[in-house]
Formats: sequence, C-alpha cells, structure tokens
Amino acid sequence: MAERDGLSALCAAVAAYAVETVEERVAAGAAPDRVLLRAVEGGSPAVVSALLDERSAPLPEAERDRLLVAARWWYERGAEGELRRLTGATGPADVRWVRDGAADRVEEVTLGGRTVRAGHGAVLTQLEWRYRILAPVGELMARAVRHEDGAGAVDV
Repeated sequence: MAERDGLSALCAAVAAYAVETVEERVAAGAAPDRVLLRAVEGGSPAVVSALLDERSAPLPEAERDRLLVAARWWYERGAEGELRRLTGATGPADVRWVRDGAADRVEEVTLGGRTVRAGHGAVLTQLEWRYRILAPVGELMARAVRHEDGAGAVDV
C-alpha cells in the first residue's frame, strides 16, 4: 500500500529502474531524498538524474557526502565486484546491456539474487556536478572510457 507521500511507489520505481515513474512520483510530490542512496547504489544514471530534480530541496552536507561516498565506493569496486562482496556469490555474473532512460545504455549486472546497473561512474559525476565538486580532468576522462556491448555498439 502506498504511503500518502508516494514513497512506497517511488521506492518500487527506483528498484525497477522505471525512470518515467520516478519522474512522475517526484513531480507528484514524493520526497526524492528518501530514496537517493538506494538509487545511487543501484547505479542507474537516469534514475539518479530523475531524482535530482532542480526543484528538490538541497540536501544537508552530511547526506551529500554519504551519497558521494557510496557512488565512489561502487565505482571503484565495480558493480560485479561489489555484488560479490555483498552476496558472497562465486559463480558467474549475468551481465547484459540495457536501455537506461530514453537514450542511454548501461551494463546491468545480476549476481547472488541482486541486480544493479554499472553506471556508478556517471552517477558519481552527476553528484559532483550537482554539488559543485570539481573532479580532476584525468579522473573524469577515466570514467568516460568507452565500452563495447555484445552487439558491437560503443557507449561512452
């Protein structure tokens, strides 16, 4: 049952990477700050972008720092590596390319019963931009390394 502020529906949309529903829930008044950490850990740049609506209230510095630490943690360890740590799974991960938002594609990794998207570098960059943190150019370039999906398409 959805809460009065739409938080349950927003949580479900974030977990399902349902970007349009996230946008609708935020526009309807759901509090995006309550699910931002979950979205950051989920690794979908499109979902995080939908939650970081320009109309949303500024976050306290401690919460911003928490989001940045989480994004960097997942980025540095990689989605598969962090899922292995969290789940203890040792078998092969299921990795596939999926659409993330209207136009972008990102790897989606499933392991040990959990699924995340591997867009943590883009999420980290979004957060830094939002909070006016200037990352070194070399680091930004490393995050923008090109990836080839199984069909030969190249994503940046």
